[in-house]
Amino acid sequence: MDSLSQLVLGAAVGEAVLGRKLGNRAIFWGALGGTIPDLDVLSGPFLSELGELTFHRGISHSLLFSVLFALLLGWLIHRFNKPTSRVTRVEWQTMLFLAFFTHVILDCFTVYGTQVFAPFSNYRVSWGTVAVVDPLYTIPLLLSLTITLFILRTKRTRSVVNYLGLALSSMYLLFTVYNKSSVHSVFENELKAQNIEVNRMMTSPTIFNNILWSCTAEANDAYYVGLYSFYDTVPVKFVRIEKQHTLLNNIDSDYTISRLRWFSDNYFSINNVDGKLLFNDLRFGAYFDKDGNKADYIFSFHLEEEDGAYEMIETIVGPPKGKEKEYIDAFFDRLWGANS
Repeated sequence: MDSLSQLVLGAAVGEAVLGRKLGNRAIFWGALGGTIPDLDVLSGPFLSELGELTFHRGISHSLLFSVLFALLLGWLIHRFNKPTSRVTRVEWQTMLFLAFFTHVILDCFTVYGTQVFAPFSNYRVSWGTVAVVDPLYTIPLLLSLTITLFILRTKRTRSVVNYLGLALSSMYLLFTVYNKSSVHSVFENELKAQNIEVNRMMTSPTIFNNILWSCTAEANDAYYVGLYSFYDTVPVKFVRIEKQHTLLNNIDSDYTISRLRWFSDNYFSINNVDGKLLFNDLRFGAYFDKDGNKADYIFSFHLEEEDGAYEMIETIVGPPKGKEKEYIDAFFDRLWGANS
């Protein structure tokens, strides 16, 4: 999820484990622990565009990293940080492991994918029940931590407030799992009702909410993408997107294409726009205009071919320049339901 959510989750974990001994310093150390896995983005200057994309949520988001780095960093803090010597080495290591691993688990709830089992497996765990930014998850933790900062560490109320924030945010995650199950059934029924035969499908919430959901369903030669809001009163409108995989050469052997196929879980289409070859990751759906028609892709990669091999030269995320307001307005209109 977003950096703020991971920071406040780590801070709440730090408080839960070490708050009685360290007070507000436990919040600081927990926030640091909750942030560390995402520092893999600092590798960007040393990697190619493709390498940076596939490295993120890799080894630093694994169970192995959570265990080994917690053991090492916990030992270092205990050894050299004398002002917090009242905390045992095992307590430091326990807090850091929980801060790291709750970060990993939270990322698994999004659609992006997290390599929990790296380096032994590059399988990406992705449950797709919550958006990468969802205020309803973050706000309870942020509020509880803000209140906790002003309560003495010796007061029982401090831990009660902190655990309340953790409980509310965790209950919300469970609620999103139930939501996804309900939405998945809706999309399945709509596809059948519209006689659209597909081989597989995936669903995920749109940004900032858990009300408006996106579905990408794969047929033999095309994808069907649609939106469903809990406020809808009309059937889901599916937009057909041609795969156009034949625009690629060596689709099964080219290194860049194979990595992008792995990254997108093979939910992808190809476009040639004004001579620019685009690999569109359809897990994130598409932008729709006010009439419910697909307008642009949310997540694409610009490819160039040289000597029979492809190179990814640019990641394109977000609406095209000049269309931001149009798509934002269409998004909020669609959030509250399609009625005609």
